[in-house]
Amino acid sequence: MTPVARALAVVALCAGIAHAQAGSSTSEILRDGNTAAVAGDWPRVLQLVEPLFPRPLGDADRAEAHRLAAIAECAQQHNAAAERHVLAYLRLEPFGQLDLALYPPEVVDFFNDVAARHAAELHLLRSPPRRSWRWSLVPPFGQLQNGERAKAYVLGGTLGVLLATNLTTYYFLSKWCQATDGPSGGGLSCYNGGDHNHQAAQIRSTNIATGIGFLVVYGYGVADGLWGYHRQSRALAIEPFAIVSADRGVLGMTARF
Repeated sequence: MTPVARALAVVALCAGIAHAQAGSSTSEILRDGNTAAVAGDWPRVLQLVEPLFPRPLGDADRAEAHRLAAIAECAQQHNAAAERHVLAYLRLEPFGQLDLALYPPEVVDFFNDVAARHAAELHLLRSPPRRSWRWSLVPPFGQLQNGERAKAYVLGGTLGVLLATNLTTYYFLSKWCQATDGPSGGGLSCYNGGDHNHQAAQIRSTNIATGIGFLVVYGYGVADGLWGYHRQSRALAIEPFAIVSADRGVLGMTARF
């Protein structure tokens, strides 16, 4: 085979590999990468996962790609590249760890050492605030978010009863009565299938009272939820933490205002 033919064959082979990889799904590539990592074929791991990074990936797939790349780089003693991938992985999976039964001890120790040196940042990611002021606009969810369960149950029950009563009385009023308009003003005529004027007068007052009551209680729930959210957001939260690697240990404390 001439040199030109050899070069063309190599190009065709590379193109075939690239085409096969492009046609593979991300999950298949990551599965093959894990198989190569367990077998200790580190160049193959990088060959598989590095083309994934420019792709639009979900957080779970991107984290797994960084994890595999970090293992492969670390096993080949490319520590700077390995640390970048470890940090990228841990920022997406703050609780991520390596199984000592699957990977070399030096690789596991390297992961733990990087985690220890960036302990404060990673601890904050492990306990992110998941509160939103928007829930305060929908009582009793604002109270549940603020940890006030008893108040949430009472408030939710009261709102439910008021709303159910208001809708039920409105249904009967709309079924029995129709609006009238005359020289003396507007009103309700409740003779639809019988004389319901007396009953309508009773439930109409209940309908009005429950409607006003619902709005008042709902307004109170929103104000209380916002106040609780503001109070807890400004409160000092102090949390101790400890991260230990093979050759170092980190004790620390995080605070949020």
